[in-house]
Amino acid sequence: MVLRPGALGDTLLAVPALRALRRRGCAPLTLAAHGDAARLLASVGEVDRGLAFDDPSLDWLFTGDRAPDEGIVAWINPDSMPALKHALLVAQSRPAGGDVHCGKYLVDSLASLGVDSVVDERPLSLIPIESDEILIHPGSGSVAKNWPAARFAETIGSLDAHVRMIVGEADELAARVVEAALGRTLARLEHTALPELAARLAGCRAYLGNDSGVSHLAGLCGARTVVLFGPTPPAVWRPLGPHVHVATFDTPPERIAALVAPSGRGPGTPSPSGR
Repeated sequence: MVLRPGALGDTLLAVPALRALRRRGCAPLTLAAHGDAARLLASVGEVDRGLAFDDPSLDWLFTGDRAPDEGIVAWINPDSMPALKHALLVAQSRPAGGDVHCGKYLVDSLASLGVDSVVDERPLSLIPIESDEILIHPGSGSVAKNWPAARFAETIGSLDAHVRMIVGEADELAARVVEAALGRTLARLEHTALPELAARLAGCRAYLGNDSGVSHLAGLCGARTVVLFGPTPPAVWRPLGPHVHVATFDTPPERIAALVAPSGRGPGTPSPSGR
């Protein structure tokens, strides 16, 4: 059992470590993490079982009233979980400073279990929903991590492609501000279930977003992914994936547009991933 509490992005950053455990022969593998993300990873075969970290079936972890039935790997502060005294491995959830990427840190933390150090960033095994759309997620978990709306609007205005915004429960304000700056409304994917969102990201022309869980999902779905970083270091928190491009907040919108839709790729032209 792997314990990885946190948000969507935190769970997805653990995928290379989960794959390393698989290579070591650790099966069946249960993941307790962000509920929707853990269930998605189970549905595509990355783990055998996916649970929300607060699932009632895991209450024994907090009470310590019995020893675990399986080996536990936990990236967590152990103080609140008595059962972790029986764990195979307990490590901090993120690297302690420096510029080590979180995905690599999680893999390297497994070295004492005889796990190799390969960071496998292959896309998840998904059936894509194909489209020529550029999907844009203007929100994140923090306003400070959002690229200015005026810059999103300028970028969108210069794209010769159909654009659709991804709008989750916490993104409504960010979406409306971008539309106000653009002077028109945009098509939306609103409150989309994670399996459908993953399939749409896997089949889209490209994706643009901030440092967010959705951007981590886009990268691991194999999309051409452009991610804007402001206060957080991309060396540590860059999304995993084969077609991820990182830019800082001061990058001009015309440069971002060129990263999202390179010259010579009109609508319907396959992306570098072969779609």
